[in-house]
Amino acid sequence: MTATILVSLVSAGIASFKPSAYLGGDLFAAYRGCVDGARFDNASKSYLAPVARATAIVSRLQVAGFAVIAPESLQTAVVAAVAEVHATVANASARAAKVDADLKSKGLALYGFQRGGVQWLASRSNGLLADEMGLGKTIQTLIALPTGARVVVVCPAVAKGVWAREAAKWRPELKITTLKGRGNFVWPAANEIVIINYDILPAAPKTDSLPTIEAPADVVLVADEAHALKSAKAKRTASFRALATGVRAAGGKVWLLTATPLLNRPQELWSIFQAADLAREAFGSWNQFVTFFCGRAQKWGGFEWGTPDASVGERIRRVMLRRLRTEVLPDLPVKTYQEISASLDRAVKRECDEVMEECGNDVQKLVNSEVSFKTMSRVRAALATAKIPALLELVETYEESSEPVVVFSYHRSPINELAKRDGWAAITGDTSPEERSRVEARFQAGELRGVAATIAAGGVAITLTKAAHAIFVDLAWTPALNAQAEDRICRIGQTRGCVVTRIVGDHSLDQLVTRLLSEKQALINASVELGANAEVVLPSVPDFAAAEPAEPVLAPAQMVASGSPAVTSISKARRQAGSECEEWAGSALLQLAADDQDHAAEENGVGFNRIDNSFGHSLAQQLATSGLTDKQWTAAIKLCRKYQGQVGEMPAEKAAS
Repeated sequence: MTATILVSLVSAGIASFKPSAYLGGDLFAAYRGCVDGARFDNASKSYLAPVARATAIVSRLQVAGFAVIAPESLQTAVVAAVAEVHATVANASARAAKVDADLKSKGLALYGFQRGGVQWLASRSNGLLADEMGLGKTIQTLIALPTGARVVVVCPAVAKGVWAREAAKWRPELKITTLKGRGNFVWPAANEIVIINYDILPAAPKTDSLPTIEAPADVVLVADEAHALKSAKAKRTASFRALATGVRAAGGKVWLLTATPLLNRPQELWSIFQAADLAREAFGSWNQFVTFFCGRAQKWGGFEWGTPDASVGERIRRVMLRRLRTEVLPDLPVKTYQEISASLDRAVKRECDEVMEECGNDVQKLVNSEVSFKTMSRVRAALATAKIPALLELVETYEESSEPVVVFSYHRSPINELAKRDGWAAITGDTSPEERSRVEARFQAGELRGVAATIAAGGVAITLTKAAHAIFVDLAWTPALNAQAEDRICRIGQTRGCVVTRIVGDHSLDQLVTRLLSEKQALINASVELGANAEVVLPSVPDFAAAEPAEPVLAPAQMVASGSPAVTSISKARRQAGSECEEWAGSALLQLAADDQDHAAEENGVGFNRIDNSFGHSLAQQLATSGLTDKQWTAAIKLCRKYQGQVGEMPAEKAAS
């Protein structure tokens, strides 16, 4: 018989999901995976979700083989919610068409995938746009903003000028306010965009409940370079979440933008998703997230992560839109990589030897930072300086051929050296946003021979497509930061194939670091890239099944009246034991299983706890079908005695009291 899920409208805009019958084992696991994003309600023993989200849940349930039955009131609410989304998308598409018409008069046009991105953002109250770097996330976001919206853009300080410039270009009807300094935060008025950097966000209020900064209605909160929210403990993350919670409570939207949602470790992806209330919709709970990413708690703290489960891609796609350059822009030049070797002096090699001795040539010790941070930082800085002669020799070849080039380094010494050369400009953490813009404009206009930048300062919010060649003296320890820097030259506007050259010292330590970073990038590719989806799918009205409800789970009293196999087993055991304990245990077991609809996904004091969950449901399922053995009855009594607060005292204990 097909398992049936009953869906109902419990209040305005809220749908309830509840099985019509007991779901055991794999069947419940499938159901639980489909309703991720809904909240379990203890009172009704059902999962609750906004009607707008219910359409996706119903679709997943139907794909998983469940029959879904809903009253006419719920179906009407779903139709209305979907119609509202499509109306919003239609308005955004009209804006995109207007922009496109203007571009075509100049011989340009929006890409098809950009129009799709506009529609996807417009359809979401919260979501993550994770297009690969250089595909125009800023443009898509600005066009998707609804008419009359109050807009807050949170971004790195160096990107505030970019947002102000692009907003003036693509949404000229918006008033632009750029905030500087702490304590100056203001909510925007209608048709206004307020631009603020993460470092000066208002502090999250200190409270025992969910920290919230109260917001007006109709705000669209945008987090650019949202990987800045990767640390759940950071003040900026807490501040942004407080803003986001207030915005969503007032019916607004929260959009995240980043090409690198997973920089190093999977828990960073969880933190970023949490910032826009996406984590539950994608993965359900933290414990499930750890399971999907094959995580294992380490004795020294933190987690060791394995290869992500194959289902991770589908779950990420529930809340994230990611298009890869190779998929949507096949004509945009791809990157090719090459390495050149640099000779190191004896002093630097001796320092490298000491590090290799300290870690015993064990790669894992480098990964786990068992080599002291101070030692590793000193040696890596020395390696960067030692590569300067090889760098200058390489740069001269580009200059002689009049080929513009961009040089990146994690450390400043190579950048400072290039800044001394004629026709070069440098970008470091000390460079003001205004000067960055001037350097960018001069380089793109062909006035500079090259740009040298630290990876941290020059890896975001700048376009350097005049160059098709990038040189990396050394690499940031975070692979995604290196990829961001590479894509300063490989973006929309590039017309040539891009070549990325890495300078690697002739010592096993530098070669090992390069290899480790490649392996870390492979982990990212095995998870986030699984979530890439070139096709934009908008919500639609599902077909609600007219299937007959499955047999309901009977309460203990109903089972006695029906003469079900479970009651027969209870009665038989009672006759054999000559006591009421077995009948009490059987009824208690069935009650606990029926109450535990979330299979201990939440610590709510209802049903079994996590330790007993699997065993308790297994006993209940066997009791309801074929009955229990004598040993199983003994185990059932022992188990149910732990839950007397829920099911009442055992008869013998009642007598004793």
